[in-house]
Amino acid sequence: MTTSAWNYHNPVKVIFDRGGIDRLAGHLDAQRAVLVTTLGFRRRGVVAHIEKALGERIVAVLDEVKPNPDIRDVDAQGEQLRALEPDMLIALGGGSSMDTAKGLARLLSQPSNCSLRAHFRDGQPFEDSPALPVAAIPTTSGTGAEVTPFGTIWDFERGKKYSVTGDDLYSTFAILDPNLTVGLPEEVTISSGLDAISHALESAWNKSASPVTLGFSAKSLQLSLDALPKLKSDPADSEARGRMMQASLLAGLAISQTRTALAHSISYPLTTEFDLPHGFACSFTLPALMRFNAEADDGRLDDLARSVGYPDIAGFAEGLNGLFQQLEVGRFLGRYLPGLDPVLALSDRMFTPGRADNNLREGSPEAVQRLLRDSLAAVGIH
Repeated sequence: MTTSAWNYHNPVKVIFDRGGIDRLAGHLDAQRAVLVTTLGFRRRGVVAHIEKALGERIVAVLDEVKPNPDIRDVDAQGEQLRALEPDMLIALGGGSSMDTAKGLARLLSQPSNCSLRAHFRDGQPFEDSPALPVAAIPTTSGTGAEVTPFGTIWDFERGKKYSVTGDDLYSTFAILDPNLTVGLPEEVTISSGLDAISHALESAWNKSASPVTLGFSAKSLQLSLDALPKLKSDPADSEARGRMMQASLLAGLAISQTRTALAHSISYPLTTEFDLPHGFACSFTLPALMRFNAEADDGRLDDLARSVGYPDIAGFAEGLNGLFQQLEVGRFLGRYLPGLDPVLALSDRMFTPGRADNNLREGSPEAVQRLLRDSLAAVGIH
């Protein structure tokens, strides 16, 4: 790639530690923390474990997080928590728990008359006050949200996706405990793993890529392309679980600087309209996007392909198609997508500012239509 000016900054303290959740108290300075998680972790006893370890330092447990948090739910949760005056949010879960915690961290730093709806729908500005600190304990391997400064909040009523962002939304620390990913359902394991692969690739064919982010991307892919098919055949493979969690982290460190690109831009309407899990939505176009971006390659994509064992980016695209067949991506997509034509009908909504314009090669409505046709045909959807 060309050598131009770049910078790198990521302040998150990362602790990779099997069983590290048992040592959470030693990393926590907060005295009035709120645990943000899902009912599943209460049922599994993880919430009780944390409550016992932290005692009175936990003032509330918000265990109502839903997949793809909706703006109305986060506003309502903020109203519930405001009177407690928390001094930290602890996000335990996948990307949705971390996104919810970041949305609340921003909201709870604002006056009581502020809401996310008023900000995103009506343009009410946020006051210049720092977000509440967030600690992250990811339980899936895909989003990398524990090391990014943005959170995704959805507006399903209006079919939109918003981002809360800012350097104050970097986690103060993240505990990566791969033991927490053991027992994940197959669909969650594969969807989140594909999300990590998408982040690594989207950070590479990105106008904001740097030597640092490209290094993270290459190592992430070396780990994930080996670990994810192993988890498909043996979900209990603890070593593969650990490698997949590290792959997710590295891809997150890359997109924390570059953000994502056209694959993610294409994905958003598929989630709002068809409830397609994010990892599938942002990954099924990747092989086609490899070939699309190859025409603008300045050498970085062929270098990336060689780093994971392919002679060039065209070979990598074929290899990724083979991985998708092995992971049965078409079967999972078929659970949610009603067919080619309804997907194509959304193509005019697939250019999200701040995502599509990051792409190494400029896209167009016609290009997106071709990408969708080629990508869905490759996984057997017509």
